[in-house]
Amino acid sequence: MKGLNSREIVIAGKRFLFPFQLRLTECEAPLECLELLRFIPGRRAVVLGQWRGKKIVAKFFFKPFRSGRHVRRELKGNRLLKKNEIASPDILYSGSVREVKTEVLVFNYIHPAESLGDALDSCRDFNLYREYLQQLITLLGTMHNAGLQHNDLHLNNFLVSSNKNGKGSTMYALDGDAIEKKSSSQSLDLNKSMKNLSTIFVQLNIRDENLFRDLVNTYFITRNFKIEKKIVLKLEKLIKRDKRLNLNRYLKKIYRSSTENICKKSLTSFMVCKRNCYTPEMKAFLKNPDIAFHLPGKDMLKAGNSATVVRFNVDGRELVVKRYNMKNFFHGLRRSFKKSRGDRSWQNAHLLLRKGITTPSPIALKEKRFGPFRNKAYFICEYVKGISARHYFKDNQSVGKAVVPEKIIEMLKLLESSMISHGDMKATNIIINREKPFLIDLDSMVHHKSRKKFVRAHGKDLKRFMKNWADQPEVSRFFSTLQEIEN
Repeated sequence: MKGLNSREIVIAGKRFLFPFQLRLTECEAPLECLELLRFIPGRRAVVLGQWRGKKIVAKFFFKPFRSGRHVRRELKGNRLLKKNEIASPDILYSGSVREVKTEVLVFNYIHPAESLGDALDSCRDFNLYREYLQQLITLLGTMHNAGLQHNDLHLNNFLVSSNKNGKGSTMYALDGDAIEKKSSSQSLDLNKSMKNLSTIFVQLNIRDENLFRDLVNTYFITRNFKIEKKIVLKLEKLIKRDKRLNLNRYLKKIYRSSTENICKKSLTSFMVCKRNCYTPEMKAFLKNPDIAFHLPGKDMLKAGNSATVVRFNVDGRELVVKRYNMKNFFHGLRRSFKKSRGDRSWQNAHLLLRKGITTPSPIALKEKRFGPFRNKAYFICEYVKGISARHYFKDNQSVGKAVVPEKIIEMLKLLESSMISHGDMKATNIIINREKPFLIDLDSMVHHKSRKKFVRAHGKDLKRFMKNWADQPEVSRFFSTLQEIEN
């Protein structure tokens, strides 16, 4: 499990600096809190710690009037999982903390282990990847057979731990608070099962049709269901709908404080930053991002009229800071009523990553405002060292043998299948790093709802893309397989 690398935490209104100790009301042994694993402001926190001489995971509930209910549901859900022989961490202590008004549960620490999300992200072996997914779908089918439904299905609510004999792995279900006995009968009905299954398939985002069919078959075998085409079609329809709803929820979440982000609003500014990057140095920089543009010897990447881009270092991390300028008073007045270009870049970067399209990781967004009116905006992302596709293909003429062109085609096809147009598909807006293309300059990008408008915009993207290779016939011939689509 990866920590959030936070130095401090606020529990029930009191600030604690890691590492810190708390005293439990019904136990003399102090609870040592070492590292933050998950944090939902005002509601709960999960920390890695030590208690009675061994490593544990402590889950704090501090939302007023609701913490007791959450603890009871967590205990009940954990019992339901254990009763049905579904692996879940043991609860070692349930009670309260002396220093603050908060409830706490202490769990056995499963080690070595990692969240399923991390395991899938780092997995390079397709057979192991398939094995993890089959374990997950089998576990879900087992839960449904027992009449259980997980109401907060996401990949980080499952742990993968290698077995001691080195053969295979065990998958653990987490978050008993979200486990509910939905049916008085022995198993969950088909409609509820398909909705729950769709939730997990949306997050897996499987593009391999054969793998998808195999996993559906695994689920049906676990449930002893007869595989019917109409049920599979119903599941596919649910997945398509849930993908759209899930994306909309996610794109709203990136503008508020959460486990992933920290957000600050005032009359004159709006700021959102990745929580694990929000160090004292980053905090000071975001108060005055113009400092990056005034330093002597600054690394200027672009000095345009409407946008200025520099490379800047914060805490030893190389960043790109893009400032969107107002050309004159009337330009500023016109833009003040619209979503800022920095905001669009922030949202579009998250959208691309969600769709599996590589782009430099977004770090922060800062807007200068006066009430609802926007002024200057700053978009900060990671610096990706590499060369533009334009320079890459000048140095690598034998495109037919290269991996990069295939990956660029794959990226363009993902944009097409997602109905996303870039708006300025110059070769300099594709950076090649370790044979991987990164799409940059996202403030003109549009995620279309209208198929007709997308086809028109996509056609312009392709024409602009092919124009890059007008003086390189071999490159142009390779990319000529890309065809404009019909409405």
